[in-house]
Amino acid sequence: MCNYSLSDGEGLYSVKWYKDNEEFYRYVPRSRPATISYQVDGVEVQRHFSNNYNVHLQSLNLRSSGLYRCEVSAEAPSFSSVNGEGRMEVVYLPKHDPLMTGGEMVYALGDQVSINCTSSKSYPPSEMRWYINNHPVSVQSNVSGDNVIQYEPVVHKHGLVTTRSGLRFEAMEHHFVNGRMTVKCTSNVSLRKPDNPFQQNVPSLDSKWVVMDCELHQK
Repeated sequence: MCNYSLSDGEGLYSVKWYKDNEEFYRYVPRSRPATISYQVDGVEVQRHFSNNYNVHLQSLNLRSSGLYRCEVSAEAPSFSSVNGEGRMEVVYLPKHDPLMTGGEMVYALGDQVSINCTSSKSYPPSEMRWYINNHPVSVQSNVSGDNVIQYEPVVHKHGLVTTRSGLRFEAMEHHFVNGRMTVKCTSNVSLRKPDNPFQQNVPSLDSKWVVMDCELHQK
């Protein structure tokens, strides 16, 4: 939506829309037809739903993300012009819960635990996190002996990404509570930039998880 107001006596000359500085829609009330759309990658305009205030897009895809700007121009004699812009991000949320593989239902103390977790396709890529008995496993530190492995993401057609993570540790007494151990893997999708660790309070767009319950083998 492009909200604007003209001064008394001013007439509207045109409203133009741009994506990443490429014009894709124009409304000129004195022209016939009044609306014109242009081919721009990732942008498909529904002209019959668009007017001097609103532009409707259809068939959005990841290429539709970008910086959008509307520019409003008045007629003579002022020829004044104003514009406003905002960034739009198109996301693709995972359709399925993450898949956990490789774990056992029963472990003895000293056994090597080796579990992998794979996210469903998404964009932005999912962030994988591990929990043992609801306690988060740190990626940076393996002081407790828990080792998180981040595999290379798989990039699919159209830019969707599958993320895969592994958890490796030796089953020890502190991993079990009343003879049971719960391992949880979560996949979270947010607009957090991976190269900016200082972002705070970035809301999660989607969160899914899978849980594995294991028992301690009593010798």
